[in-house]
Amino acid sequence: MEQRWRSLAALTVARAAMGFQFQTVAALAPLVQRDLGLDKAQVGWLIGVYLLPGAVVALPGGLLGRRFGDTRVVVLGLVLMAAGGIGLAAAHSFAQANAARLISGIGAVMLNVLVTKMVADAFDGKERLLAMSVLINSWPIGIGIALLVAGPLGAHAGWPWGFVSSALFALIGCALVATLHHPPRAVATASGNAVRATLARGDWSSLVLASLPWLLYNAAFQIVLSFLPSLLVERGLGIGSAGSLVAVTTAMFVLSVQAGGVVLRRARRPDRICHLAIVGWCATIVFLAAGSAPLPWLVAGGLLGGLPAAAFVSLPAELLRPDSRNVGMGVFYTIYYAGCALLPALAGLLYDIAGGAAALAFAAVLAVACVPLLWAFRRTTSGACAAAREHA
Repeated sequence: MEQRWRSLAALTVARAAMGFQFQTVAALAPLVQRDLGLDKAQVGWLIGVYLLPGAVVALPGGLLGRRFGDTRVVVLGLVLMAAGGIGLAAAHSFAQANAARLISGIGAVMLNVLVTKMVADAFDGKERLLAMSVLINSWPIGIGIALLVAGPLGAHAGWPWGFVSSALFALIGCALVATLHHPPRAVATASGNAVRATLARGDWSSLVLASLPWLLYNAAFQIVLSFLPSLLVERGLGIGSAGSLVAVTTAMFVLSVQAGGVVLRRARRPDRICHLAIVGWCATIVFLAAGSAPLPWLVAGGLLGGLPAAAFVSLPAELLRPDSRNVGMGVFYTIYYAGCALLPALAGLLYDIAGGAAALAFAAVLAVACVPLLWAFRRTTSGACAAAREHA
């Protein structure tokens, strides 16, 4: 196996550990709530605080990778994730649990920013799309493993062991990254001054434009997953049935993201596929909002919606030279985390005011906005992308 594929395997396991750890609170919530005396709002806070550091830590995390080396900072992030998992297992109060969750969240943000950058360093061109699709899928796969492992383990051995399992997963990822990942020579020897030299004023506006499709795409997905179950219950389905239906679209997305990496890699016009897939996905959301039978549209939406994911997350790598990717990916994920905190909250407010159908319509509007944004990115940054490829 080539070195870059060994690196991808290690980084994918590490990122799966992040998805696993994110889901542990939700998987163990009934047990934790009972023993620590938490209410629903506190449990919800513990779930969300894992992502909260992103708007603050993402850019410094990228800069730390530039200063001390990507591998070292990713290993540090995984160590923080492990420490947070152990701390949460040992918590006896909401304050202790919150502190532990915050520590693990800081580590997860450092990991997330840099593993995307490291894959962009190791792969180029359309092969990058396939590699990114593998990396992206590690998040929902990690969540699925947590549902299968952490919950049952907590039920049989006590909820602290569910959190300990997340720490062990992080340590496994740490060992794999430390032993299997080796950066490309050009990246390993790039000078620190090159960041300031290559990230000019014009690059910032282009980077923001490259960041918006990934932000809006993920925000739309989160809104659908967050508010569709409540809408289905309001329309007469049981909670269990509504959750099962939404799980169907999540599973379809996993398949679609991976298929998208293969299809986009081989396509002559990958952007056209992205445009059609997004429009098709938005149509399924509109049908769901209108009250159509949910199962066919959830399956179709999942199979279409995941296709553009690898292309969207790869846009900054097309623009940035290798020596500017640390700060660039830090900016990319700062925008991502800030937007994904704000837009679902706006959707929730819209739900309260106008109903669940309006919240889903809002998600469709966010997603379809990716089409003109991707077109604008190609129109305005073609020269910069070509220069970045020459320096890759």
